[in-house]
Amino acid sequence: MLNAYGLPYGSLKVTKTQFLQRKDYEEMTRLFTPADFISYLGNHGYMEEISASSDYKGLDMIDVSNNIHLSKMNRFVLSVTPQNGKDLIVSYLTKWDIQNIKTILVSKNLNLKIEETKIHLISSSNSQLGIFAGLLDYNDYHNLLLMDRIEDIISYTLKFGYGKAMLSYLDDYRKTNDLSALLLSLDLYYYDMLKEKFRFYSGSEGPIYRFIRKTIDFKNIMTILKFIEFGEQHNISDYILSGGSLQAQFIDDLIKSGSVDDVIQKLKGYSEVIKGFDFYKRNGSLVGIEGELYRNMYWEFITILEMSSLSLNNIMAFLLRAEAEWKDIRNISFSKYYGIDDETIKMTTINMG
Repeated sequence: MLNAYGLPYGSLKVTKTQFLQRKDYEEMTRLFTPADFISYLGNHGYMEEISASSDYKGLDMIDVSNNIHLSKMNRFVLSVTPQNGKDLIVSYLTKWDIQNIKTILVSKNLNLKIEETKIHLISSSNSQLGIFAGLLDYNDYHNLLLMDRIEDIISYTLKFGYGKAMLSYLDDYRKTNDLSALLLSLDLYYYDMLKEKFRFYSGSEGPIYRFIRKTIDFKNIMTILKFIEFGEQHNISDYILSGGSLQAQFIDDLIKSGSVDDVIQKLKGYSEVIKGFDFYKRNGSLVGIEGELYRNMYWEFITILEMSSLSLNNIMAFLLRAEAEWKDIRNISFSKYYGIDDETIKMTTINMG
């Protein structure tokens, strides 16, 4: 198995040099207009994607170009992944199917036009939708965009598993017109599927399984923090994902916390969010805590995965770097456009902070 990953490792090592560096993110925080970002990205490896997004302008062009670039990176990873690891990588990349379906559901619920929705899909070009790594292809996305009702989208995606996951929550949506339960069902489906896939894979991919479980932990922690901070009356337990590394009793203890401060104190020794908590105390915003949690997690596992022997771990590390770049470009460009202060941008950027 190790020999099979020799060639992919070499290809990934060469392509990794194309990722933006910390200085690039620092430079982008000093940009102001969408035109500034388009020019900067065009000079730093995104010219082909920008040309493919010529039908769009301003912030939309940045978003579409960024999505195309991520799609290209994902397809490259699939092309170099040995056959015995392809199924796992495809399973991981179905996260973009999930994100695209969520985007379409929200857009339909808000009665947005098709063109307004297409901009935000992870796509390989401005005319072809989807990353062609998950279960849905171009025709599937095209059909979903043409549908008017949430029920039709659920029905169409039954054969892929996504619709089945949403079906049991459909009555809740019909009663409240609230998409929360439907969106949660997609996360439940994805993480249940993913952890089972990697759990029984016969290889040296233990770090990937731990990354998946820690991602579930952090999603649960942020769900608890948001419920406590905003005083939501729903049953928090209904929104907790299973399969993380935190024990159920500890999760229950976090849920019973009386304040954000209580939760952070209980998390000491598991994940330190000193900067994020200080940001929260000064600004009353949870974004610093969320940013620090995910930044710490990404770099913890990118480091571990890249130091591993030749295996699927190296491929996963590349995917995490690509995701981090996509998230950060989107975060910085949108934040600058909407006048978000530099401290907040830095706190929520994976490649800075």
